[in-house]
Amino acid sequence: MTNLWVATDLGSIRGVCLKTEQNTVVTYDEISKKNEIVSLTSSENGQELYCTLKSDLINVFDMSQNIYVNQYDMEGELLTAFDIGEQLLSVAKNGQVYVWRDEEVAAKFKIGESIECCVKSHDGKIISGGKENELKVWDIETQKPVFTSKNVPRDTLDIRVPVWIRSIASQPSDSNILSVGTHYHQYRQYDTRVKRRPILDKSWGELPILSMTANDTHCYMGNGKGDIGRIDYRNTTEVNKFKGAVGSVRSLALHSKEPFLASVGLDRYLRVHNTLTKEIENKFYLKNKMNCVVFTNERIKEKEEGEDIWEQLEETGAKRRKLEG
Repeated sequence: MTNLWVATDLGSIRGVCLKTEQNTVVTYDEISKKNEIVSLTSSENGQELYCTLKSDLINVFDMSQNIYVNQYDMEGELLTAFDIGEQLLSVAKNGQVYVWRDEEVAAKFKIGESIECCVKSHDGKIISGGKENELKVWDIETQKPVFTSKNVPRDTLDIRVPVWIRSIASQPSDSNILSVGTHYHQYRQYDTRVKRRPILDKSWGELPILSMTANDTHCYMGNGKGDIGRIDYRNTTEVNKFKGAVGSVRSLALHSKEPFLASVGLDRYLRVHNTLTKEIENKFYLKNKMNCVVFTNERIKEKEEGEDIWEQLEETGAKRRKLEG
C-alpha cells in the first residue's frame, strides 16, 4: 500500500492513501501559523514521524496509533529533526545541534551559523549548508566536519560568488555523491572523494531551488516558481521537467520501491508523478499550503469523529521533554 503524510503551514498533518484515496487529518493543539510545521521526517523504523514546529517544539507522531506520543521543547528557531540509530538529532537555524539519547540531551555542538538545510546521509552522517555557510558533512561522534566544500571560482568580472545553499540531497547508494540547490538557481554536484569544489555547476530555472530528493540514478529538484526537474547522474547535460505544479515547490519525496515522486507546495495540491512516464498519477487538493511530504509504509488509520488526537498524549504515558539549561 502506498501512503503519504503531508504537513501544512497551519500545524496539521494529513495522511493520504493513494490506492483508496482515503485521507485523514491530524491537528496539533490549534490551527495557527505559530504551529507551522517546517520539517517532517520519518523514523528509521518507519513507525513514527518527527514534526518540527515553528514554535520550537518537536512532536513525535505514532502512525500505527494515529496519536502524538512524545514532545521535545527546544530553544531557538528549529530547522529539522531526525533519528540516526538510537539517537534523535534536532537542528536549529543558528547551527545548534542537540543529540538526544534515552530522552535526555547526551551531546550538543555547532555546525555554523545561518543554516538553511540539514539532512542525514545514508551512512549515518549529517550534511548541512546555508547562507555564507559552505556544504559540510559532519561525523556526529567526533562532532567535526569530515568534508567542507570550497566556493566556486570568481565570476568573469572577478567578483566573488556568494554562498547560499537552500537544499541538499545525498545519493542513497553512494554518500560521497551530494547534490546542492542554491538561492541563485544553481544546481551543484559534489564528489567528496575527488575535490572540494563541485564537479558540476549548472544553472536551472529562474528562482531558488528549494527542495531536493535523490535515488541511485537521478536527482529531483523543485524551485520557487513551481518547476520540478530531474537530472541524471549518468548524463548531466539535460534536465527533464515534470509538469503540473503552479506554486513554489516546498518538498519532494521518492517512493523506495515504486516509481513515484510526490510534491507539495504553495498551490495546496499534493501531486504524485510517475517517474517513468513523467505523468501525474494522483492529485489531491488539500486546502492548506504544504511544507513537507514523506512516503511511509504504515497504514493510514482514519480518525474517528470527535477524536482529539493530542489529548491522548497523557493516556499513552508520554512526557514533554524540556531542554534544560
